[in-house]
Amino acid sequence: MTPEPLTDAHLDEAIDFLRSANPFAEHTWGWETGRFIDWRWGGNAVRDQKEPGFFGRHGTIIRRDDAIAALVIAEVGADDHCILTATEDGELVDFAVTWLLKERDGEQLTLLPWDEAIWVHAVLTELGFEKGDAAELGWGYDLTSLGDLPKAPEGFVIDSLSGEVDYPEINRCLEGAFGGNRDRVPMLRSLATNPMFRAELNVVARSVDGRIAAYCRGNVDPDSGVCSIDPVATHPDFQGRGLGKAIVSACFATQARLGGRESYIGSAPEGSAGSRLYRTLGPVSKRSYSAWSKPPQ
Repeated sequence: MTPEPLTDAHLDEAIDFLRSANPFAEHTWGWETGRFIDWRWGGNAVRDQKEPGFFGRHGTIIRRDDAIAALVIAEVGADDHCILTATEDGELVDFAVTWLLKERDGEQLTLLPWDEAIWVHAVLTELGFEKGDAAELGWGYDLTSLGDLPKAPEGFVIDSLSGEVDYPEINRCLEGAFGGNRDRVPMLRSLATNPMFRAELNVVARSVDGRIAAYCRGNVDPDSGVCSIDPVATHPDFQGRGLGKAIVSACFATQARLGGRESYIGSAPEGSAGSRLYRTLGPVSKRSYSAWSKPPQ
């Protein structure tokens, strides 16, 4: 097995690998093609412009018999790593984690596998990791049996992205929902260049005065039928009116029309605003992902 930095030259191959690994990688690590696209074309694309080589430093391909067998990714360039494989492969995960420990040379290392991925836990325990608190939830939805869409609240229209003209309003909506005084327009432009981008999967709720009150963005892999939605945001001026449920439901319907069969949304643990919303959407599964850490030596 051979590790090598993930560069632009590998993107098509990496996406093809992830599509072949759906939905296994989603179930095990909460990752599928949509989350990979967010990692590569989202905020980190802007970071890479400021710190050239970011993706090669924080993303690694592991090859076996000349084909990609795993992707090792630090999502935000910190101590948080995932190891994406296409099957239960303890030998491969052991190789990847052992390599990571050497690469990080005693630094903190954290991984977040599914709480029921016992085969991963066995590898991590053997390597000296300890299980911590639940860090993420993954909500799964069946797109083959969607009911009627909830109606848009009075005074709002559920619509899809009109193009770059919407970016400043989406930026304002995201800033209000998530905080952070930064320009997200470059990130939105970058996301629109990814090979699986579909404008109709960017769903907005427009108010009568033309503001974007809520926004979500979906991805779909028509071959595997695996989809995801991230982010889901409602500006504080418009929260509590059912807009989040309306835009996500509309995105589900579009994903189904484009070949989607199952969709996933991640959230913080129970009690968070996201977890409360996603429970109301009728999930068929809920997965918990806990932090496994090995303290610095």
